[in-house]
Amino acid sequence: MLRKHKRLTKKELKKDPLVIFIAQAVDFLRNEWLKIGSTILVVVLVISLAFFIVRGKRRSAINAFDVAFTALNNDAPEALDLLKRVVEDYGGSRISGEALIKLGNSYFLMKDYDSAEKYFKQYIDKFSDDPIYVFNAYNSLGGIYEDKGDYLKAAEIYENFINKFSNSIFLSKMFLNAGKAYFLTGDMNAAKRNFTNITNNYKDSIEKQEATYFLEILK
Repeated sequence: MLRKHKRLTKKELKKDPLVIFIAQAVDFLRNEWLKIGSTILVVVLVISLAFFIVRGKRRSAINAFDVAFTALNNDAPEALDLLKRVVEDYGGSRISGEALIKLGNSYFLMKDYDSAEKYFKQYIDKFSDDPIYVFNAYNSLGGIYEDKGDYLKAAEIYENFINKFSNSIFLSKMFLNAGKAYFLTGDMNAAKRNFTNITNNYKDSIEKQEATYFLEILK
């Protein structure tokens, strides 16, 4: 036979710990809901404001780069200063990285190698996430040292690229560059190593023919 449970009186209910806890929780929520709601609203507003600020800054960066790039294409005298302003105002952004490459390329064409070296190095130090731009930076930086007659430094730059970006589609080109730079330093073993890498691993590349030519010379 089931045992009958004693029905609690109101006085006993008031002394029950669970009932007391629930009552206190209800009182707390009743008193604090406005503060909690206000806090949530403030958080939502802060997040929304941050989103619009970031979005606005990105739009400003794109607009600034477009103006600078248009000036560069039109050979406007203020083009390089506009690109420098993009780098200064939006440092760390993708747009800033593109501006560094444009600056490096422009100074390289002007044969202002010190300025070109400065901007290519800045790109390498801060970015290197774009496979084409990073090749541009390393390849041009090596070309600067070659034009200065520092073929060993050029070879080291090319090999740095090879070691850091082992999956790059430009590896055969950089092996060829490194081989030719070492050839000009007189380090024939290093030159042969790079040319052989091409003939062994990049048999369908356009660099193979030139690598084979140099290997014939080195026999």
